[in-house]
Amino acid sequence: MEILKKRLSDIVGAANVCDRSFVLQAYARDFGTMPPHRPDIVIRPRTAGEIAEIVNLANEFKVPIIPRGGGSAQEAGSTPSENGGITLETLRMNQIVEIDESNGTVTCEAGITYVTLMSALEAKGWKIGIAPSGAMAGTPGAHIARPGVGWGNIKYISSGDQVLGLKVVLPSGDIVCTGTAANPHSDVFFRYGLGPDATGLFVGAEGAFGIIAECTLRMYPMPQKIYLERYKTTDLTAAIQVFRELALNTLVVYVSVPVIKPGQLILFDINVEGDENEVSARVEKIRRLILRNPGIEYVGPEGPQKFWNGRWFMTGEEFKEGIAGAVNYFLPFDKLEKATYAMKEIMDRHGVQNYAQQMFPEPTGSEHVSLMFHHPADSGERAKIWDAMGEMMDRALEMGGAPYSKGRQWAPYLQKHLGNTGYWRMMQAIKQTLDPNHIMNPGVAGL
Repeated sequence: MEILKKRLSDIVGAANVCDRSFVLQAYARDFGTMPPHRPDIVIRPRTAGEIAEIVNLANEFKVPIIPRGGGSAQEAGSTPSENGGITLETLRMNQIVEIDESNGTVTCEAGITYVTLMSALEAKGWKIGIAPSGAMAGTPGAHIARPGVGWGNIKYISSGDQVLGLKVVLPSGDIVCTGTAANPHSDVFFRYGLGPDATGLFVGAEGAFGIIAECTLRMYPMPQKIYLERYKTTDLTAAIQVFRELALNTLVVYVSVPVIKPGQLILFDINVEGDENEVSARVEKIRRLILRNPGIEYVGPEGPQKFWNGRWFMTGEEFKEGIAGAVNYFLPFDKLEKATYAMKEIMDRHGVQNYAQQMFPEPTGSEHVSLMFHHPADSGERAKIWDAMGEMMDRALEMGGAPYSKGRQWAPYLQKHLGNTGYWRMMQAIKQTLDPNHIMNPGVAGL
């Protein structure tokens, strides 16, 4: 490893390579509950060219590379396996390359934080469509690689749907541009054309097929007004029907369902944006749609508006109970109620003491979230949660669920349920073709 460390230092400078024990420990885990595994070396490149040199060196030494952004995900997609390797952190790649106001796009490096990117755009009167709840630490490169969802699910869908093109370093060390930028004479203005959708190959691959170095996203004029209000009910069936109608009629930008306790309390917040007249008209229509259900009550704007104004700081409030084992996946609307009761039954049966269920609808279904809180030092509760999580992931896939962020957490369950499909064989063949030395985040999402 000393020879490898010296040669890595020659690429990025000694100050950006580290193998000190306490530093490696900090990169051994993400924000989730998977068992920690330390890398052998952490490296912080500045450019796509430096990443390419690092990848070439990893091929020579047959050492895995694990790409990492802010480390705020929960499924161990940015942490090593027990085999260690090189953790490649992108946070030095933190510049905005271009804000193209003529064509409505922004190109940025993969490691810029969302808060930095959004602040720069807002100063010019622009915004992006999707931002994660962990925007203080989260980065576009990592969010696209998941691909993540967040504020704006219904109108803007996911981070992957906002991408027009990528600059990616392949496992071979080649640097490729996707979208219209694949043509060296062209700018990035459209995702398709010139051939198959190469951008989509890297969206959701979690670094298994290459490392995202740069991305071009759609941007939108900052709305005149952003308005939120809250409703409550005890009727899960009625609530899901409302989510479905709001989504299919695209009446809202976003619906957040932070509390789901069937028969007790279900809270949901709606988010609307536009000019004053548009917001007023939409809110009037939304209220009529929601309140025709006698079991749903209007609460008001104060709670969600306060949360929205401080959302980047208040998101962590729910984690005051400890870290959370997370089981997150998408389901169509007609399976959400069944999934809610199924996950609750599993958590109760395993004796999980402190958990929450949530939903975040998108146009044709919803993200279904189960969070199981515990203190890291409580090994007994952690063991119960791990057992429950395994059964829940298995059940989610049996029900037709689709985890958007897979990491190492979902890998064995994806292999179990998809392993005999043509899709799985195709993914493995792509992996083998692009990464014959199996150095690029090996094992993530079962690849």
